[in-house]
Amino acid sequence: MSGFVKALDSYLSGTLSRDELFSEVERLLGSGATDSTILLSSLYDEHAHARLPEALHGELVRKLLRHSVNADLNPVQARAGLAAGAAFRDDTATVVSDDTGFSVKGVVAPLPASRHKPDISVGSVLKRRFRLIEPIGEGGMSAVYKAIDLRRVEARAANTHVAVKLLTVPVSDFTRSLEVLQGEAHKLQMLPHPNIVHVIDCDRHGRTVFMTMEFLAGESLKRKMNAPDFKGMPTKNAVRIIDAIASGLAFAHRSGIVHGDLKPGNVLITDSGEVKIIDFGIARLMTREPGATIAGDERPKLSALTPPYASPEMLENGTPDARDDIYGLACIAHELLTGRHPFDRRVANEARDSGVKLVRRRPLSAAQFKAIAHGLEFDRGRRTPSAEQFADEFRGKSGVGAPALVVTVGVVLLAALCAAYFLGAGRRFTWMQLHRSAAVPAQGEVFRDCPTCPLMKTLPPGRFAQGAAANDEDAATLDRPQHMVAIGYSFGIGIYEVTVGEFREFAEATGYRASSCATYDGAWAERANFNWQKVGYTQTATHPVACVSWRDARDYAAWLSKKTGQKYRLPSESEWEYGARAGSGAARPWTASAAACASANVADQSAAQHYPGWTVDPCSDGYVYTAPVGTFKPNAFGLYDMLGNVAEWVQDCWHDDYQGAPKDGSAWVSAGCAERDLRGGSWFTNPARVSVSARNRFDDRYRSNSVGFRLVREIKQ
Repeated sequence: MSGFVKALDSYLSGTLSRDELFSEVERLLGSGATDSTILLSSLYDEHAHARLPEALHGELVRKLLRHSVNADLNPVQARAGLAAGAAFRDDTATVVSDDTGFSVKGVVAPLPASRHKPDISVGSVLKRRFRLIEPIGEGGMSAVYKAIDLRRVEARAANTHVAVKLLTVPVSDFTRSLEVLQGEAHKLQMLPHPNIVHVIDCDRHGRTVFMTMEFLAGESLKRKMNAPDFKGMPTKNAVRIIDAIASGLAFAHRSGIVHGDLKPGNVLITDSGEVKIIDFGIARLMTREPGATIAGDERPKLSALTPPYASPEMLENGTPDARDDIYGLACIAHELLTGRHPFDRRVANEARDSGVKLVRRRPLSAAQFKAIAHGLEFDRGRRTPSAEQFADEFRGKSGVGAPALVVTVGVVLLAALCAAYFLGAGRRFTWMQLHRSAAVPAQGEVFRDCPTCPLMKTLPPGRFAQGAAANDEDAATLDRPQHMVAIGYSFGIGIYEVTVGEFREFAEATGYRASSCATYDGAWAERANFNWQKVGYTQTATHPVACVSWRDARDYAAWLSKKTGQKYRLPSESEWEYGARAGSGAARPWTASAAACASANVADQSAAQHYPGWTVDPCSDGYVYTAPVGTFKPNAFGLYDMLGNVAEWVQDCWHDDYQGAPKDGSAWVSAGCAERDLRGGSWFTNPARVSVSARNRFDDRYRSNSVGFRLVREIKQ
């Protein structure tokens, strides 16, 4: 044990005073027996093992950094000094560096930002809504609390907890920084992905900026990997986690968002086994903006990172790139399987400049090692370009080597060509079609056919009684007898309604243009200058698209089918109702109307305050118009917003009742039908008509700011 570590242990045990500890540090530095870089590394390791008091830790880092700057270092040592100095916090936090770099003597080193201690603690209520009940994490620039959302309590929601992340550094340009944070929070709201924590919103309390996120019970991957007996995870478990991280990253990258601080501490394994990437980050969001600076520090372009998992470009203050996240993913993959960091926790630029070579360790397969090495290339231009490719390379080809793979592909292509010849001209077989046809999602599987495609879930075959349930308040009015349906096939259905962001990709790709939409502002009116981009209320990329006609929805499905090679379409009435019922015979998931706001965005007290005189449910969900998809509780099938939010188009033509309707789940389409069915109700709908069996009808060209859609993806049987 080094003298420095002994001194730390003595201080923590109470046998050494604070002044004596610092005297010992000065003695060690002055003796020349060791240098500040080694002491910084030891400090990092000890802090990771047993967290030191924050003030003591920060002061030690400052002292060691200053000494390192004043030492006569060569450039390689200087970069190592920055790396070691930047690593003054453990992996559960981020650190701050700036674009001035770290050079030889005469230049002042970047110091950690002074921590801001807002007058907020356990028991505080932010914005008269979020009561902080328990601290659950602390980073270099932020603190995270478990909180109760009092609005959800009022609405009697099933889940009332959220996570609140407070920015704990003072901001020089508060107004501009809040604007930046809110803009970036909206970008993070674009990520409704099962492997990314859901960001709810960004706001301020006084001069403290905070972000609200879904609360997840579980533990970080770092904590699992820090277990004393951890020597690597079973391959099957590790591959599942790596695939999940890669899937989340791929989706974020396609949305133009780079994590920038991917590390084990930012991957959460929930109690139910889900893998969630967390902390795309309130701290990093602020520091990405050149105009936002830490108060008292004139150096712009701050960046948050954790050096052992940061690429050389990030350490050297390059512009964040998706390939920087790949470097962090490769580090995690190596550590998950072997129990060791690929470069024994040496930072990337130090390892690069020292000529360190990656060594294959057990139990890495040849494919896994090759994939990790590709992801850890020090030159960004040679690094794995995408998360999808990293996952593909990491999984390998199950024992099929490159020569054998070439032969296999050749045989398959030859067989396809022969089949095309014998089956006749006009049938074309391509490698892409063969590849796509192999993907058949299993029952209950959540899947996406492309990074920006709607998230789908495969529903199993089933039987149900379609139409008004016995306890449906609307049954007498609608006069619909029950109709027995037996769906004998599996199909994929959108977990969420199609979002503004998803529809935007279609519009940009096809040049889609539309005008005229019926909107409500005390009365319904057709407005020629309104469309899906201008619906009469605020929408973000994660809100359900509205002001789209049945024909618009059909065209989106056709475009997505062509893009993916899969068959997308609007659901039939039977498929929609089967998904909405989720195995229940009840009219809606809630029994008491006061509980409606936990499961659906309905006409409620929030709407009544804006539109007095409305008939509403006696609860408040906080939304007058649409809410971001996934805001409310899912049904038993894991589908969100089947009721409320926006009414959803289905394939079927309107029929007054179910006499003569198909019993196999298919759509009931008549030649030349002018009106199409709508299901589920919306933010505007009278509560009595928000049920799994209620229907409405409009012309297939009709657009309304209360109408959207979700899709079905056919599964090859």
